[in-house]
Amino acid sequence: MSFWHNRWETQQIGWHREVHNDLLTKHWDGIGASDGSNVLVPLCGKTLDMQWFAEQGHAVVGSEMVHQAIETFFDEHGLVPRCTKVGSHVHHVSQPYTILEGDFFEISEEAVQADTWYDRAAMIAIPPDLREAYVEQLCKLTKEDAVGLLITFAYPPEEMDGPPFALHDEDVRRLFSEGFEVQCLETMDLTDEKDRGLSQVTSSVFRIKRV
Repeated sequence: MSFWHNRWETQQIGWHREVHNDLLTKHWDGIGASDGSNVLVPLCGKTLDMQWFAEQGHAVVGSEMVHQAIETFFDEHGLVPRCTKVGSHVHHVSQPYTILEGDFFEISEEAVQADTWYDRAAMIAIPPDLREAYVEQLCKLTKEDAVGLLITFAYPPEEMDGPPFALHDEDVRRLFSEGFEVQCLETMDLTDEKDRGLSQVTSSVFRIKRV
């Protein structure tokens, strides 16, 4: 937790993009999300992808533990959210956005039941030993037949200490092997990421549906 707080405090947020994610805009229409759905965005930061979802007519529920990230998101969009303490979380609400401030793993299923979900950087941000708990939490916070879009980042794990942590295609298939339908939509080499000193870097896009 302190790692991410420190990164925000020192503005070391190189993962943040100033444009919508091109893989999101390319693949979202093809995963079968219903119009006007409720989209869950774990570890959302201040991503502009939430704005893109809103522009498509979706309601957005983000989860974020760093207050500064939440505050910056609303400030940059000229919004003043209503803030309410609910259990261990603070709900920041300015329609169509709701961002839950606190630990993602402690969100109750009464607080969120999403139709769809989007993960560009959550599973690669958490330590690998928490990934099974992450998938269990996704099940709790999404409805039956919920569909999601997952974007991965993979490299030889011995070559770098995360985050971001390597998430390979076989890891995705194993973690979502029970109760999910998993389809890889695209895989690409990220040659520009080799500047990190990595010998190989790939990214895959998955459509994952609860069944």
